Formats: sequence, C-alpha cells, structure tokens
Amino acid sequence: MYLEKLFDIQKIILDQFQKRPFYKRSVFKEFGMQNKVCGLVGPRGIGKTTFLLYKTIERGAREGQALYVSADNIYFLENKLFDLVEYLYKETDVRFLAIDEIHKYSNWSQELKNISDVFFDFNILFSGSSSIDIIKSKYDLSRRVILYHLYGFSFREYLEFYLDIKFKKYSLDEVIVNHEKIVQEINMPDILKYFKLYLISGYYPFFKEFKLDTEKFQAIKNATQKTIYEDIATLYNLKTSTLIVLEKIFNFVLNSQPGELNANKLSNNLGKDFDSVSEYLKMLQESGLIRFLFMKKSGNAYLRNPQKMYPDNVNLIYANFIGSNDANTLGKIRESFFINQIQNIGKQALYSDIGDFEVEKCFFEIGGKNKNMKQIADKKNVFLVKDNILIGNKQSVPLYLFGFLY
Repeated sequence: MYLEKLFDIQKIILDQFQKRPFYKRSVFKEFGMQNKVCGLVGPRGIGKTTFLLYKTIERGAREGQALYVSADNIYFLENKLFDLVEYLYKETDVRFLAIDEIHKYSNWSQELKNISDVFFDFNILFSGSSSIDIIKSKYDLSRRVILYHLYGFSFREYLEFYLDIKFKKYSLDEVIVNHEKIVQEINMPDILKYFKLYLISGYYPFFKEFKLDTEKFQAIKNATQKTIYEDIATLYNLKTSTLIVLEKIFNFVLNSQPGELNANKLSNNLGKDFDSVSEYLKMLQESGLIRFLFMKKSGNAYLRNPQKMYPDNVNLIYANFIGSNDANTLGKIRESFFINQIQNIGKQALYSDIGDFEVEKCFFEIGGKNKNMKQIADKKNVFLVKDNILIGNKQSVPLYLFGFLY
C-alpha cells in the first residue's frame, strides 16, 4: 500500500534532517499555530521546509502522531488530500499533517476548506509560494486559515547561524535613537567584514551547504528559475512564452537602477501592453522576486506603476554577476538591503523627495561613509544611513544596524 510509503519517506527525511545543524529562528515563536489550518508562505529557499519538519517532529512524528508530505509526491497523482486526511483520522493516531508546496496540488483550496469543515480536531500546516492568496482563491479561506509570512535571514540571524552567537533584536525606533549604544552592546569590531559577506550570500539559509560563492549563486539562479517556471506557471496557469517574458522583466529589474524602470518603459521595450506588464510585475512581486517602492499618494494608477523597483534581496544582485564595485550598483545594493529589512518587519517604505525613503514619518538617505547632510540639512526627522562605518553619530546611522530589526 503506497500510503505506508509516505511514513517510510518521512522517516528517511526526518533522519537526514536531524543530522544537520538546526537553527531555531526567533520568528518561529511568532507562528502560534493556534488555528487548525495554518499556512507558511514565502519565496523559495528561505527555510519553509525546515519549519515544517521542525513542527512535524515537535507534534509527534516519531510517535506516529504527525506526518510530513510534499504535494508533488506521486501519491497525489491518484489520491486526494481529503481522502488522506480521512484515512489518517480514522485509521491512525496522526492528528497533524504538514504539506510542503501545497500550490503544486491542483485542488488545494477546496479540499482545505472541506477538511476544515469536517475534521474539527485535525491540524494542518502547509507551505506555499508567496503568491498564494487565500482570500482571492475560488474558495475563500480567510476565516479558516491563518497565513504566516517567512523571509530570508536578517543580518542578525545570519550572524547567529554562522557564528553561533546570540544577538538582540532592536526596534526601528531603537536603531534610530540609540544606535551608538547598540553598537557597544553588539561589541563586534569586525562586523563590517561579516556584513559584506551577508550582502553577497547571507540571506538564504541553504548557503551553509555550499563552500564556493559560484555554487551559492547557482543555487539562487535555480531557485529563481523554479519560482518562474514552476510556481508562477502553476498558480497562474501560464504558457512558456509568457514565462519567458516574466524572466526578461525580472532581468530588467536586476540590471537596472531602481528608478530607471516603470511599467510604461517595460511595455515599450517588450512590445507588450501596459496592463499585461503591470500584471506580470505584480506576479513577480507576489512571488518574492522583486519589491516595489510607491509614492505616498497611492491610488490605483500608482499601485500599477511603482516609483521604484528593486530585486527582492541583495544576494540576487551578486548571484547574477552584476559589477558590485560600480558606484551605481553599490547604491542599488545599499537601498535594496534597507528596503528588504524594513519591509520584512511589516513597515511601509515610501518614495520620498526628502532622502531615499520615508518610513513612519522619518526620512532616510542611504549612502557610503562619505555621504553628507548637504541636500537634507534643513529637514526634520532625517537620517543618513551610511555603509562602511562601524559607529555613527547623532544623525548618521550605520547601515548594517538595520539588519538587527528581526
């Protein structure tokens, strides 16, 4: 019976998982798992499977009380998810099912709804692409499912993972007001060396499996390709010709300065209409490949044509062998890091004529260590965020400290 093989496969996976070093991210504590159906969404490669395996063990997989499966397992070619849960509920002690990459199962939203309605004391945790929208799906799951969003490592988490040293999280206000004191608390004179390594290849947890940067970069490219040609293709039922256009748009964002591109320019370059390009950009953004920066006045027109576009994280820039020593690219790297860390804690970053970003009525100008206050000297609540400085002063904050927000 193939169903028994699911437990055999789980044992093999868990045996291998428990042989590897495990880093329990502090964000895991925020995933309360109090709902009977919970989902974990986020880009590829940032640790969703790790969390599912961790919770499966915690919920009693070794004692026959929990099961981990992947939605692309051949079992689901001829069997329904609902039938699996029914069997587990009636014939076993399993009361917790973890389903990896649920977006690869065609009827996932309807069957999750049915399972939730029938099996009141059965818990499901699933992972899926960032693009999954439980509200817009055909079967509205908003009252039945709690979604948690997982992102790649912050700089703080990278340091903890690689150096096995614990560091505090700090709020945005603490970083702005107490940054000089925070530097003393961190007490790490060589931290700029590690920050450069993080920018190159520290956002993705799987990097520890590779020794060479070329291997890490290839892993990122593979994740990007799978996001476009598997995840987006499956969720939106797109043809290969459209996926090729999506990849071209992604490469345009990677290779351009944040303010150079907009939907109109892309439409002209690609020979596509504005509405289609706007929709493609939204797909890339929702899938965790790019980020948007909007103006403060965000009506429908603004939301379809962001003021600036960035790669989701700085590792994507390095992985595509873009000249990182070029002054323009350095500026793009710094801005991409800042907006990534700010948005990952749920803060809204807006385009501003005062500095580069507005966040909660504060304005931030991002630059290198020689950046000065000349163009923003007479403004209030304005801060210089400087790269390549260990410690700042009243209005100059080290860039790396924004990596301690989560």
